[in-house]
Amino acid sequence: MKIFRKLLPLATVAGLLFAAGAAQADVITPFTIKDGTNVLATNVNSLDWAETGSGLAKGIGPFGSPLAVGTKFDFLYQATLVGKAGGTGSPSLGGRLDGEANGSADGLFEITIAARMTEVVSSVVPGPGGTATANFNLAPGQNQVAIYFDTNQNANTATGVGFDDGIMIALLTIDTNSSVFQLLAPNNGQGSARLHAGLLSPGDFIDANYLEGVTSLLFGIDFQSSLNYPADTSTTTGFHRNGSSNNGDPFATDLVAGNDILFKVDGSNRFTRVPEPGTMLLMGIGLLGLARLRRRA
Repeated sequence: MKIFRKLLPLATVAGLLFAAGAAQADVITPFTIKDGTNVLATNVNSLDWAETGSGLAKGIGPFGSPLAVGTKFDFLYQATLVGKAGGTGSPSLGGRLDGEANGSADGLFEITIAARMTEVVSSVVPGPGGTATANFNLAPGQNQVAIYFDTNQNANTATGVGFDDGIMIALLTIDTNSSVFQLLAPNNGQGSARLHAGLLSPGDFIDANYLEGVTSLLFGIDFQSSLNYPADTSTTTGFHRNGSSNNGDPFATDLVAGNDILFKVDGSNRFTRVPEPGTMLLMGIGLLGLARLRRRA
């Protein structure tokens, strides 16, 4: 059976909300954004990642190939921060933030995010009229997410360069994830997901010189985002093509291949305090709505 919906779970990750156990009791907590020394904004409620964020499902294409239970694949993500909501100052942090991801400098710095996780197909349920629902869970793998601060504003969506360089200001391990995708029509679908990440492995950290308040309390991050196919303005030729100046390069470079499926990812995130030991990061790709699928040439 062909599943355009196959990769779409992430692709159409309409509701990737990272949550775990006690996370349901999380309380949204304002935080402070800094540039390493100076306070840029306080009492911030959420961060807005660019709608030109790119997502890639490795090796399960071309679009329309059959998807079977037990199939595993890596999902990659990268995006630049375009603004923040709430708190002091303007969304663009007083014009200092470069959120264009066009390879040219605009502002004083950029903040980017990169992630890699391994997914496994847990079920595929055919529906009427060619529809189908597929479920996905986290599988053993690298499963990490990192955030970067860079005064060399070189992030470029088209080439995939500049999203994982500069100063790494956070590195967390994803430990649980579940997502679902429903094919509503040959070229449309929607899905949702939940994943949890935190300071779970040696080397995981959140730098309070850039995200203050995140490490001083027990936190989670609720990352809501949407993924769409085709990628359109999120089209890129590569992922994770650089390395940080302070913490190496946790992500291997991947060039988009013919058997990969590329997605458009638009997201925002907020920090929540977790009422139990351990700093936790909640990430999710919020209800996406319809995600347009198309066979990738």
